[in-house]
Amino acid sequence: MSSEAAFQSKELSDKLILKIRELMKQLNREIHIQHVCGTHEYAIMKHGLRSLLPENLVVSAGVGCPVCVSSAQDVDEVLWIADNHNVIITTFGDMMRVPSSKESLYQAQGRGVDVRIVYGVSDAIKLAEQTPDRDVLFFSVGFETTSCVTAAEVIRTTLPNFSIYSSHKLVPPAMELLLQRDDLEFQGFLAPGHVSTIIGAKPYDFIPEKYNFPVAVAGFEPVDILVGIYALLKQFNENTSRVDNMYKRYVRYEGNVTALKTMEEAYVVSDARWRGLGVWPDTGQEIADKYSHIDAKKKYEIPELDVTDLHIGCICDEILVGKSKPHKCKLFNKACRPDHPIGACMVSHEGTCNVAATYEEIIWED
Repeated sequence: MSSEAAFQSKELSDKLILKIRELMKQLNREIHIQHVCGTHEYAIMKHGLRSLLPENLVVSAGVGCPVCVSSAQDVDEVLWIADNHNVIITTFGDMMRVPSSKESLYQAQGRGVDVRIVYGVSDAIKLAEQTPDRDVLFFSVGFETTSCVTAAEVIRTTLPNFSIYSSHKLVPPAMELLLQRDDLEFQGFLAPGHVSTIIGAKPYDFIPEKYNFPVAVAGFEPVDILVGIYALLKQFNENTSRVDNMYKRYVRYEGNVTALKTMEEAYVVSDARWRGLGVWPDTGQEIADKYSHIDAKKKYEIPELDVTDLHIGCICDEILVGKSKPHKCKLFNKACRPDHPIGACMVSHEGTCNVAATYEEIIWED
């Protein structure tokens, strides 16, 4: 068995489930853990992990899906640029179906807007090189995992017909804002593995130090997730708070130093719009002034637009912060389905609603 395959082991998973059940008996109370990673939600649902956990152990999804948290205004502004400046829009496949105030990029493509799917910023740059007579815009979304790649191109790309619309967001400050809400009840964070490979475990230190709140960094295989949950339960049992890095095969304490330096050079920390949640301070990454030549927001004079972030009936905002669950939404798997998303949480295969629709069988009553 390879080292990676070991983290898919049913035998190890069964042992961890037993240990988790033993700890929960000792704790003898309800424990609510929140993860902030779309891949965690996908893996938890795909492997049926919630069904194996004790009933008094709740693991909920937070703001961990970058497509889900993308605001309608960002899509609106990108479409305004395309409509008014004959720009080729490039972005990731998932972003094509994210609802804006009036239409998605996919729907706009149907009426003639030149929107193309790319695998990354380098593909968009190649397109700009191949079409020097057209402006090309890369609609860049995601957390630190993808923003570090975009940052490298911000620094080195000087093509006059290429620009980037940054919709990047930062995870640790978003976690702090979740902790400051008075309408949420959870006692520990399962920190995201992919983001942590870039930023490391260090940026989470403030959470136990300032808020006395347990954190465990976890990977994405069943054993990874169960180990992370077990680590949090041990902290509860010991009445302590710290950051447990349970993904050390990929996550270093100090993170990827080169990637961090690149982001620090390319971006400035800014406020950011989160789907249905308003503007969250210091959770965004805007392109630094010294690279304004590549910043689409500065290159094109975007007017103030009339924005509708959530459509009638959508509770994506509540689902994003773990305040509600997909099946509580009246639109879920009815008007809003994976093949016809009304809310952003139904678009990506890592979106909480999409995952629930894919892996849960729910019987609806009229």
